[in-house]
Amino acid sequence: MQLRDEAARIYAFPDGTVYHFAVRPVQDKYGIPYTEVMATDVSRLAALHAALQQENERLADANRRAKRLYDNMPDIVREEEILKMKMRVHDDIGHTLLAARRALRHEHDLARIKSEAAEWESSISLLCRARQKDAAEDPLTCMQRRAAVLGAAVQLRGAYPAARAARELYALILRECTSNAVRHAGATGLYADSEHRSQAWHLCITNNGAPPRAEIKEGGGLSSLRRRIEKAGGTVTVHSLPVFVLEVTLPDKESIYDTCYDR
Repeated sequence: MQLRDEAARIYAFPDGTVYHFAVRPVQDKYGIPYTEVMATDVSRLAALHAALQQENERLADANRRAKRLYDNMPDIVREEEILKMKMRVHDDIGHTLLAARRALRHEHDLARIKSEAAEWESSISLLCRARQKDAAEDPLTCMQRRAAVLGAAVQLRGAYPAARAARELYALILRECTSNAVRHAGATGLYADSEHRSQAWHLCITNNGAPPRAEIKEGGGLSSLRRRIEKAGGTVTVHSLPVFVLEVTLPDKESIYDTCYDR
């Protein structure tokens, strides 16, 4: 590079040191010309410059991902609202079933029973409309498409259940993990390894995001997911350190359909 009127060069040597060489013409007091060569050890400065470049690249990537998330924010908010609505409808159906059973058991009058039935029909209608859009699409394919909106790619590795009920619950688990990984760890990729053994499905999920700094405390989404998996007879194990790993075991039976509200 050129520095004022001086010829300057920077050289990196095999031992890792970096020197800055500057060459310029000079004259002594008698007017005799000489060439002055100055070498300066700039190894530390070069290391800092390289680290700064890496940090700038990391920040540029973070900015690109943030812009992508910002551009897709309406879709993300809509997905979260739909998920909340489905959870609410699922709970409403459970409440309505209990109320209807109680009304029949205690032989309430016909008007009371019809009122309970109307609430039940309304909840079922809402739930059916909520799933019409994705009814024809494979749940795991739909999950991967939604993850891409968040800027994350979900890799499905191993064997996966063929039953739609199981695939829907798998998709539900992976959507929750994707949302958390993108939001809290800055992940761009999730890796889901699934296998069938001992009459059960085993799912292990990791991501390429920043490792947790402490033990993960389960929030509302993960806690709700745990309740539904355990209700289906499955188990959930969360590993925080040294990297995040979520392990899920589900029985190989159709009863898991009853716990999956995304249907």
